Amino acid sequence: MRKCSLMEENADDKFEECVELCKKGVQMCRIKRGRLTSPRKVYVEDKKWLCYHSAALWKFLPMRLKYVNLDDIQEVRKGFSSDNLRSAAKNHRHLLHKSIDFAAENSSLIEDFAKGLQHLVTQKNLQRLHFDEDCWLLDHFQRADVDKTGKLNFDEIMNLLKKMNLQISEEYARAVYTKSDSFGKKDGQLDQEEFLNFFAHLTQRPDLNHAMKMFSSNNEPVLSANDVKTFLTTEQQFEDVDEKKAALIIETFETGKQSTKLLGPVGFRRLLLSRWGNIMKPGHEGVFQDMNHTLSHYYVCTSHNTYLTGLQMKGEATVEGYIGALKKVDVFDGEEGEPCITHKRTFIKTISLRDTLKEIDAYAFKTNPYPVILTIENHVSLCQQKAMARIFKEILGHKIYVRPENGASQPLPSPNDLKNKFLLRGKILKAKQSLDKELKVENNELVENKSEKKEIIKIDPEFSYLIALPSVHLSHNIFQDIEEHPMDGSPSLSEGKVVSHLESGYLLSAYTSKRFVKSFPKGLRQDSSNMDPIPSWICGVQSVAMNIQTTGEYLDLANGLFRINGNCGYVLKPQTLIEGLDPRMPEISSTITMKLLVGVISGQYLPKTSQINDIIDPYVTVAIYGIPADTRKFKTKTIRNNGFNPQFNETFIFPLHFPDFALLRICVKDFDSTSANDFIGEYTIPVRSVRAGYSHVRLNTGHPRKMDECASLFIRIAFE
Repeated sequence: MRKCSLMEENADDKFEECVELCKKGVQMCRIKRGRLTSPRKVYVEDKKWLCYHSAALWKFLPMRLKYVNLDDIQEVRKGFSSDNLRSAAKNHRHLLHKSIDFAAENSSLIEDFAKGLQHLVTQKNLQRLHFDEDCWLLDHFQRADVDKTGKLNFDEIMNLLKKMNLQISEEYARAVYTKSDSFGKKDGQLDQEEFLNFFAHLTQRPDLNHAMKMFSSNNEPVLSANDVKTFLTTEQQFEDVDEKKAALIIETFETGKQSTKLLGPVGFRRLLLSRWGNIMKPGHEGVFQDMNHTLSHYYVCTSHNTYLTGLQMKGEATVEGYIGALKKVDVFDGEEGEPCITHKRTFIKTISLRDTLKEIDAYAFKTNPYPVILTIENHVSLCQQKAMARIFKEILGHKIYVRPENGASQPLPSPNDLKNKFLLRGKILKAKQSLDKELKVENNELVENKSEKKEIIKIDPEFSYLIALPSVHLSHNIFQDIEEHPMDGSPSLSEGKVVSHLESGYLLSAYTSKRFVKSFPKGLRQDSSNMDPIPSWICGVQSVAMNIQTTGEYLDLANGLFRINGNCGYVLKPQTLIEGLDPRMPEISSTITMKLLVGVISGQYLPKTSQINDIIDPYVTVAIYGIPADTRKFKTKTIRNNGFNPQFNETFIFPLHFPDFALLRICVKDFDSTSANDFIGEYTIPVRSVRAGYSHVRLNTGHPRKMDECASLFIRIAFE
């Protein structure tokens, strides 16, 4: 134990040294347009900003100091692994991320700088998960304090409130301002403590006071330890909270100077901004499902054309694309004797298969150990297939799961059995097929034109040996396919074929209960838009390919489904689908088994849709996505000119026939009478992972759908 403690101390000391190096800065060259700029200092300021000098467009102009908010940094990566995505970002506004690339001569120095920067980014992400309202307010205070006096006058505070999306009468604000200043030095300005007091008075929450009175033993907005225990166990549905633990909770969130052993409105507000007010059931943020089922019993997070940073027909193929979601690889003959990755019949630039596999190997199991499935769309000549097999074995080695001899007759292994393994999915050499026999490639995932001639290739036995999930063709006779297809056979279905199966009956779910199936967007989606994943999931299709570079409602549903179970990429299908039954069958879908009540109470700190926009007019949609009998959407009234603390106070009731499959999506938009309503934020979660009680639902905002630092909806959930 002592040794472990010492190791932890040494690790902390090392991180602190690296953070100090980030503050001090390191001389680096920026890589821009494929060229190295002159060395310049790159450093971190106030643990909030990555700072570097950027050359102006015209050489005679001075260099500009640029700031990158650490909140906006997705990942810090070392080595020769970062593709430059800048040109794609300019052309395609829906691109999720861009890269800033630096190089330095001293490798150990740059490694320590990268460690320190990644540590700071990680800390910022943790802060975002555990929102501290006071810290957030003081951060805004410091930004508004341009002259660095530590105080703000009334005009500065009014400008700050406007930036924070709060519209309030000047008369009322001045009255609260004067009252707050009277607690201090009465100098016509507010210091940080006075500002927090001013803000608390300005933004009193009647919705929270009402909730407190419901559980207060004396009907006042103050809770004793016994009241807190009752609130957390009966309303919030938490277990193992006794009066002693409730007293400790009060000490944690009630930060007044004098300990009263009572929880007041401010402490209650902090309590509901913590894990005690999270909409997700306790434990569901980690891996809580049984991971010992056969692979076909899980939905699997899947990307489509991961390497594309722009449109389907014209874009840039990048190594970066495979690091976020490692699912589909289109391989063609390369010019230097080794295969490359690109997109058939398009203007997509090529990337090296070797480089891509190195990145996949480095990052695939960084966040969790569960298997990665790579669909190999093989367009490679026989000669380069041998090279392709050699490259896969050379780089991925023992991590490749090799299909056992009896794989055709045995259920697929479980995610637990396949930890830290890659499964290759694609065409194989049939048992009686010679090398001279040509094989037609079917189910091409780019073109659905049946009149187009199918590509003819030969399959190399060395590469065929590496395929764990061999492609098969799904016919119109599913019963026959169930009997004849190998247990590890894996067909691909276009979204059009999925809809056809959905409309024709309930048979596909019987097939998907035993075999792994992938669905992909129709080829006409050359704008990288996404298909609706719900029809595929209803049929039990495990792998629904999403264009992760394109945000929107359908990608939100996929992200919402995989938000639970540790965000590990695997979610157990409902028992009905595991048994091969279709949840739309009358005996399943004709009875209401549950009612979900969603009370939308208020919003907090809803962001503007752009810097130049006026204060927003928000409204909320609450929707259930699931089987047709359960799917419905409601909308609140629009609140004019208030993105700061709009009060909605509306309740919606959802009768559910099959809650095991239902997803709850809450979305906030800005009403616009002259054009399309602008997206503000959303949150999606499976109904079975929703905790009853009061919650502050943290919104995912912007095009990257990143959890906002502070934007939330205050809601109340109940089940009947």
